[in-house]
Amino acid sequence: EQPAETSGTQVIGYSVEGRPIEVVSFGEGSHSRLIVAGIHGGSEANTTALAHELIAYLQAHPDSVPEGLTLYILPELNPDGAARASGPQGRANARGVDLNRNWPAAWQPAWSRSGCWNLGPTTGGERPASEPETMSLIQFVSATGIEALINYHSAALGIFAGGQPPEASSLHLAETLAAVSTYPFPPIDTGCVFTGQLIDWAANNGIAAVDIELHNHRDTDLE
Repeated sequence: EQPAETSGTQVIGYSVEGRPIEVVSFGEGSHSRLIVAGIHGGSEANTTALAHELIAYLQAHPDSVPEGLTLYILPELNPDGAARASGPQGRANARGVDLNRNWPAAWQPAWSRSGCWNLGPTTGGERPASEPETMSLIQFVSATGIEALINYHSAALGIFAGGQPPEASSLHLAETLAAVSTYPFPPIDTGCVFTGQLIDWAANNGIAAVDIELHNHRDTDLE
């Protein structure tokens, strides 16, 4: 069995302010998987740190990627937010859009903040997929035939399955991940009504998708 090799880094698009959005790939299998981090920029910077740690680990242990798979890792979907600030001020993109509210799935320009993140002003954008960051990932996912994805977030709520109600393959993925990790499923229910989410768009398009919330906003939970 030949070890999976690093296929390199590609730029899949650019942010509002022109920063590159990069994806690193491992393996050359016909079945594609995706890890997305940094959708909330500096607000959840430990997800990006985790993605870079995973990339470094896989570069050192390329045979960790099973034969027949290609694994893509996108460390920072919101580079403008990350560049602007760490903490809540770094959550939105350069146009004030929460990129995890901008997807064409139960999209709304605004939503009730009851039970939701409410540490600063954000919108869902002028329309679904209005932001270049969102469109870059939509085009990449469509071009590569991604079959399953994990979107890393923080912090502490657990694992969320894509789809409203959760779609069967996303539900199975969430249950499987919960069984081999310390992240709970079902997740903690804060009463938030989620709109325009990446995992819901993915599930609606036949992709098994979950959000995993890291335990806090500091640690990467690499183990």
